[in-house]
Amino acid sequence: MKIIKSLFVLFAICCIFAACSPGNDAGDGSNHDAPVVENIATSSAAPEHTFVTFETEAHGKFVVETYPEHAPDTVRHFLALVDGGFYNGFTIEQIRHSQALVTSESSPALKADNAASLATTVIGEFTKNGRSNALKLEKYTLALNHIPTQYDSGNAQFMIMLTSSHDLDGEYAGFGKVVQGTDVIDKIAGSEVDRNGAPVSPIVMKKVYINE
Repeated sequence: MKIIKSLFVLFAICCIFAACSPGNDAGDGSNHDAPVVENIATSSAAPEHTFVTFETEAHGKFVVETYPEHAPDTVRHFLALVDGGFYNGFTIEQIRHSQALVTSESSPALKADNAASLATTVIGEFTKNGRSNALKLEKYTLALNHIPTQYDSGNAQFMIMLTSSHDLDGEYAGFGKVVQGTDVIDKIAGSEVDRNGAPVSPIVMKKVYINE
């Protein structure tokens, strides 16, 4: 009987040591030996704004800030064109007084191997085309132009608003705004034009580039 009692006590002690062993699970579902993972990206910050400088031949330069949170595809397309040098040599094709400056559709300085890239168009990011875009067409805002009846025909041509044009909100993709050199825009807007609104003296953007 004493032998049985001794065996029972020994068995109980072994069970206690086994339960306290660090190699066993504590029973709470945690893994105390799991590696620590650092630098997990959890930021919900707004997309980065990019600044683009336009140097004109005779009127000075102005800087545009892009807003990808409103028109991500349009901004991506615009910056790709800038980066490829497509806007070097672009002109102001039309000055619609009290409404907008309209750029040309392409530059005569473009090389043939670059011209093919201008065949790419962008899905119109505005409410009339079923896309959300909260950027209002205030003065100095940039909006991608498109054929009125073809909402997804926007390419390189854009407008710079000369006044708040809320009648066009939801019909054109606003994607940026002139944040420096607004006096240059005002100067260009005051240029002499012919009866079709084309500047009498060419207004050329000789160099367009992304700010570092």
